[in-house]
Amino acid sequence: MIIMGIDPGLAHTGWGVVETRGALCRARAYGCVTTSSSDPMVQRLNAIFQGISAAVERYGPTQLAIERIFFGENSRSAIATAQARGAALVACGQAGLEVGEYTPMQIKQAIVGTGSADKRQVIYMVRNVLALDHDPRPDHCADALAAAICHANLIRTQAIARDHAAAQMIELERAQKWAARDAAREATAAATAARLSHGEHSRSKVGRARQSRRSTA
Repeated sequence: MIIMGIDPGLAHTGWGVVETRGALCRARAYGCVTTSSSDPMVQRLNAIFQGISAAVERYGPTQLAIERIFFGENSRSAIATAQARGAALVACGQAGLEVGEYTPMQIKQAIVGTGSADKRQVIYMVRNVLALDHDPRPDHCADALAAAICHANLIRTQAIARDHAAAQMIELERAQKWAARDAAREATAAATAARLSHGEHSRSKVGRARQSRRSTA
């Protein structure tokens, strides 16, 4: 499975593509779309759209993992990030990618094991999980790769849960079949015993009748 992760931002939109095979996860590519504050907004958003579209076309991901936006105290910055995020989503949407959205805390939890991890810890774990021989730079690329890894972990966990549930269902169906067979065998045995008992009773009755006729004669 090929997954693209995106860390949206108006000035820097990081992206990273990973490929998974079972529990193995490796990086295929990563990069960052950079725009200048001196450029018109429409031009900056178009650059993000074009940059993400090119990466999607080149590496062929089928899944997208993207950070959710937290509207905290700096709402102006959040709005700018939301616009960049929208441009990236449109690029991925046109390619038909399935989307998974995660908060920064969820991604850190999946990568490091704690939602309070710092940037250095995230980069270290991304490097180790993907078996890279260097730190992915800039930080926006590391965050994008972390989002992709988070998505891969979730998909793998869901697949394990589905397989476990399917195995349990198979075992239940098997147990029900055996129970039905046992019940059928018991019913057959009971019917056979009843027929034999009825036959013995009839023969005994006929025998007593014959004996009675002989005594009378």
